[in-house]
Amino acid sequence: MQICLFLIKRTNKKGIITMTWEEIKIATLQKMFATDGNAIGNDSATLNYVAAMPHVANEALQLLATSGKFILKKFEIAHTPIDNLLSESISYPVHKLVSGSEEFTYSGAKSYYLEFYGKGTLKIYVDSVLAETITLTSPTKFTAYKGLISNTDKEVKLEISCFFPCAFKNIAMYGATFETATDVQSFGEKIKYDVKSIVEDFYMFDNQEVYFEGDGLSDSRYLKMSDFLQEGMNTIVISRNRPGAYTFYYKAYPPQITQLTLDAYELPLDSEVAVLLPLYMASALYRDDDAGAAIGYRNEFEIARELLTGNNPATSSEKFVSESGW
Repeated sequence: MQICLFLIKRTNKKGIITMTWEEIKIATLQKMFATDGNAIGNDSATLNYVAAMPHVANEALQLLATSGKFILKKFEIAHTPIDNLLSESISYPVHKLVSGSEEFTYSGAKSYYLEFYGKGTLKIYVDSVLAETITLTSPTKFTAYKGLISNTDKEVKLEISCFFPCAFKNIAMYGATFETATDVQSFGEKIKYDVKSIVEDFYMFDNQEVYFEGDGLSDSRYLKMSDFLQEGMNTIVISRNRPGAYTFYYKAYPPQITQLTLDAYELPLDSEVAVLLPLYMASALYRDDDAGAAIGYRNEFEIARELLTGNNPATSSEKFVSESGW
């Protein structure tokens, strides 16, 4: 079967052929014989077709961007763990208490972090004066607790206690002052980043494409690396002792088309992807008017989509930068 694709040769500032939302709507109407030229009519039948176009356009975009020609983007993480005033031999292991208390002391601490399981209390003393008492309650899992300490350079003591069996781990005292308690960094041998909280359009990682730029000391180079873990589909895990800038490439979900999308909006798609949208849209909208033509358009769409599979997926070089990395 010969595939006939509609194409308007418009180039953006980068010289890439693009199509606007209006051009895609007109191309769809042309395939449905609902317009005689290059304009959208005002009759009720045409307007009904146009009103239904955002939904079917999004269906086509999802199919193309998740199994055909991927939208490739990147984001950057500044992985900069703050030094823990406590030693690693104290901080990392799980501390178990049947009952009683355990204390950690360091001068100049201005914030803290720990993960606690069970029921207990955390008391914070500054220069031997009780500054705050925090109730710790997490009956089924380790839960993170963190906060700020009003202090200059005085001695700080953290006292963790419980009457019944409890446990805690990854305890940290920082000499750094954070803007809010929420900003206090987590502590652990491995640091986890939820990618979907960084980039909303994240679909999946792109074949482990990760690049690392060191801290300017021993790792000042820029190189492709694999010193990280992927947990599940959306979480990346980086070693705490491997600070630097990380660039991750990922496959993105396409931007959604809505009734408010402007006609002049240029879809961030390669031309060979954009020209397939009218085929799918016409096949979905025209099935009640001419089932044969609708089936033909859908067949053309599927054949073209198969041809796209395996091609170079890069359709964008947009990026997101997480300055704090947390």
